[in-house]
Amino acid sequence: MATARRERYRKQTREEAKAVALAQLAESGTAGISVNAIAKAMGMTGPALYRYFASRDELLTELITDTYRDLAETLAQAVADAAPADRFRAMARALRDWAKRQPDRYLLIYGTPVPGYHAPPETAEIAGGMMRTIVDACSAVGDADGATARGATTSHERQPLTELEAELARHLEGVGSWVPGEEPGGELKGRALRTWTRLHGVISLDVQGQFAGMGFDPSVLFEAEIDALVRGG
Repeated sequence: MATARRERYRKQTREEAKAVALAQLAESGTAGISVNAIAKAMGMTGPALYRYFASRDELLTELITDTYRDLAETLAQAVADAAPADRFRAMARALRDWAKRQPDRYLLIYGTPVPGYHAPPETAEIAGGMMRTIVDACSAVGDADGATARGATTSHERQPLTELEAELARHLEGVGSWVPGEEPGGELKGRALRTWTRLHGVISLDVQGQFAGMGFDPSVLFEAEIDALVRGG
């Protein structure tokens, strides 16, 4: 009984510390996250809080893995709730909606890397799962269109590798797959990579307020990028 009570208190304390850390993140970015400042806000001493998080990096790791999991679950749910032909658009819009709701968490994982911090392998695994969701959504686009970006081909026709596909093939040989499960073909993997970079490009600029002085609605640009990616452009 006492052990269970201590575990509940430990969990509550860790969750409270992470909530304060997220508030610091919103105010000052990753540089503003301080274990001692968190402890003070919680009415604790720094050494007392270090019993719950051994270091600032351990606290950062918790924030980062929580954020990756939340986004991964959001994308997976959006895809699961959509009809096959709508999964790509649902995934893309869910990504932007999530980032707009919590820009500080978005920038925590897709903004400027924290100097001296090295993320644990677990974050790469979660990120790989998100890329699997993107790959599957891109595959659904191909199935719905009945053609790839190069045009419809018969099953026995082979197209020469593009430079991007060749680079992805070299990467696979040297590093290994960054997509769990069945390995996608070079063209599908290339489409997923282009999707990832182009969607995040618009979202990152939007979240950082880069469109603010332009009098321009970035959601229109984002939808145009979705349309282009669906067409294979």
